[in-house]
Amino acid sequence: MGIPFLKELFHWNKPKLNPFQLIGAGLCMFTVLFTGYFLDNMAIASFGSFGIFVFLYYHHLPLQNLLLRLSAIGLFVFVSFLLGLLSTHVSWLAPLVVSIIAFTGRVFFRLYNITKPGVFFGVMVAAMGTSIHLPLSALPSTALYFLLGIILSLIMASLVHFTEKTPAEPVPKISISQRLADDPAVVLDGIFYGGMLFFAVYLSQGLQLTNPYWMVVSTAAVLQGDNLRAMLHRNIQRILGTIIGLGLSVFLLNLPLTTVQTLLMITILYVIVEITVRTNYAVANFFITPMSLMLASLIKHQYMIPLLPDRFIGIVLGGILGLFAAWIMTVGLKFYNKAFDLHENLDKEND
Repeated sequence: MGIPFLKELFHWNKPKLNPFQLIGAGLCMFTVLFTGYFLDNMAIASFGSFGIFVFLYYHHLPLQNLLLRLSAIGLFVFVSFLLGLLSTHVSWLAPLVVSIIAFTGRVFFRLYNITKPGVFFGVMVAAMGTSIHLPLSALPSTALYFLLGIILSLIMASLVHFTEKTPAEPVPKISISQRLADDPAVVLDGIFYGGMLFFAVYLSQGLQLTNPYWMVVSTAAVLQGDNLRAMLHRNIQRILGTIIGLGLSVFLLNLPLTTVQTLLMITILYVIVEITVRTNYAVANFFITPMSLMLASLIKHQYMIPLLPDRFIGIVLGGILGLFAAWIMTVGLKFYNKAFDLHENLDKEND
C-alpha cells in the first residue's frame, strides 16, 4: 500500500546540499539588497533580487559547463523579464508574450534536463513584468539592475563550485536532434503548457485582479509537477502553505522594522526558502509569501496588508486552473495514446 495522501503532502525530503550553497544564496540576496540601500536606490534591491534567482539553478557540474548553463538560464530569464515589461505598452500582447516564453522555456529546460525550478522563474518574471508599468526611459536602468543580479549569481556559483568536495558530474554531449528523438513529446508538452498560461494571463487580466501575475505564477507552479498526482500535491501544498504564509506576513509586516532590519529579514527568509523548497513545498510557501510581499514593499512603498486577500484569491484561482489544465492534458494524452495504439494494431493486422 502506498503512503497515505496526507503523509505524502507533508513528507520531508532530505536532499544532499552543500552548506556553502546556502551561504552563497544568502550572500547574493544580502549584497543586492544592501547595494540598493547604500546607494539609496531600492529599485536595485527589488529588480536585482530577480536576477539572483539564477543562482537557484546551481548544480555540481564542471565549471565551464556550470557557467554556460547558468549564463543560458540567465539570458532566458532576462529576456523574459524585458519582454514582459515591454508588453505593458501594448496590452493585448501580454498573454501572447507569456505563452511564447512558457513554450520556449518548457521545451529548452526539458530537452537539456534542467530540473526544477525549470522554466518556472522565466514565466514568473515575465508575468511580473506584465504587471509593472514602466516608462520606456526607465527600461535601461531596470535592465541593468536585473543584469547585476545575474552577474552576482555567476560569481557566487563559481565560488561555491570550488568548495565542492566530490568530483563534478560529467555532462554528456548530445545533439539537439538526438534530444528531440529521445523525447518526442516535448513539443506537445510545450504547446499545452504555453497555451494554458496564455489562458491564465488572459483570465487574470479579464478578472481585473489587483496583481494578476499571482494567478499566473500559481498556475505555472502547479504545472511544474511531473504527473497529475504530483500536481494535485503542489496545488494543495501551495494553498495550505500560502494560508500559513499570509498569517506570518501579517505578523512580520506589522512589526516596527527599520529598513535595515527588513532587508536582513528578507535575506533570512530567502535562505530558509532555499532550504525548504528542496524538502517540502508546503513549508517553503510559509516563507515565500512574506518574502515576496516584503520585497514588493521595498519599491512600491505601500502598506501590503490590504493585498493579502488578493494574493490568496490569485493563488487559489491559479491553483484550480493549473489542476484543471493538468487533468485535461492527462486525459487528452490517454485518449491520444489509445488512438495511436489502435492504428498501430490495425496496421500490424493488415501486414
